[in-house]
Amino acid sequence: MPLKFAYLGLWHSHTVMHIRDAANRPDEFQLVGAYEPDPAIRDAKLGEWAADLTDVPVFESVEQALDSEAEAIICEGRVSENLDYAERALEADKHVLLEKPAGVNMAQLERLHDTARRKGLHLQMAYMWRYNPAIAEMIRLCRAGALGDPFYFRGHIPKPMAYHARLVEELDWYKGSLYFEMAGHLVDIMVTFMGVPGQVNATHAGHHGERKHVDNAVVVHQFDNGGLGTIDTASMHVESGLTRRIELYGTGGTAIHTPIGSNNLTLSLQRPFEQHDVGWQELTVSTPPGPPSLLTELAACVSGAKEPDYTLDHDLAVHRTLFAGCGITDGSALTDAPHSAKSS
Repeated sequence: MPLKFAYLGLWHSHTVMHIRDAANRPDEFQLVGAYEPDPAIRDAKLGEWAADLTDVPVFESVEQALDSEAEAIICEGRVSENLDYAERALEADKHVLLEKPAGVNMAQLERLHDTARRKGLHLQMAYMWRYNPAIAEMIRLCRAGALGDPFYFRGHIPKPMAYHARLVEELDWYKGSLYFEMAGHLVDIMVTFMGVPGQVNATHAGHHGERKHVDNAVVVHQFDNGGLGTIDTASMHVESGLTRRIELYGTGGTAIHTPIGSNNLTLSLQRPFEQHDVGWQELTVSTPPGPPSLLTELAACVSGAKEPDYTLDHDLAVHRTLFAGCGITDGSALTDAPHSAKSS
């Protein structure tokens, strides 16, 4: 039987990836409907999905979505909305796929984790690059010891200049702004490789426009074993996609993935490991048949076929590290008086 799922919120740009997954694998996934309170956002997303999936049922309320036959709820609203959606879904005994970053309130996220554990429900973060073949191979090589002892992680995840208008309009409500929105992807992977940092030092800047917003950031993470990790982002690139990269340096080798999301992997190994040779090598990591995805992980965990690839403890550590990188010390990512509100 396919996993039946529904959406609460459709604001996020990642909604379409689950639609394509469901359209390509109808025996595995079935979308039973979607709720979005903003008609303009809802209609735009339904139009965007039409090439892959038509006649999507529309729910008129959160209650209608939660009363449906959906086993799992995907929360894809604004970051400030998603924890409320997820909390209501868990209370209704639905499993949850929560879009990144994991909300604006740390205490509420911790409460959600407690609820999921108490009810035996699956609560999963939507960090899709966990299932990119090249990144998955990096993780496998690191865990197998092929790279030796990791001592430095670097992640670069910029946005193009055209994104700056959205930064000003929508992300100004969050402390850390651009970094809060984008860096979680790389924090997730860094923590997978390096563990939880003991110290986080952030440098934020406003470089473009009125310079009221964090649009240029570098965050340095220090680990108890002396390892370091840097994550940087900016929204002034002429073209950002091809510059995105993940680098991992260990005492036995180096692994570089660029651009993020491709199948490219550059390796340098001190010793041969399985099919990989000594020295520098450019690889194209093949995509496995029936490729793993956020939905395949969700379905397998909901059915009990497997244990989650990432624990709730990992996900909480990621969000705490992201908050630290945004300079958040009070548990809330919301600004008291965003610049966009001042100027409106």
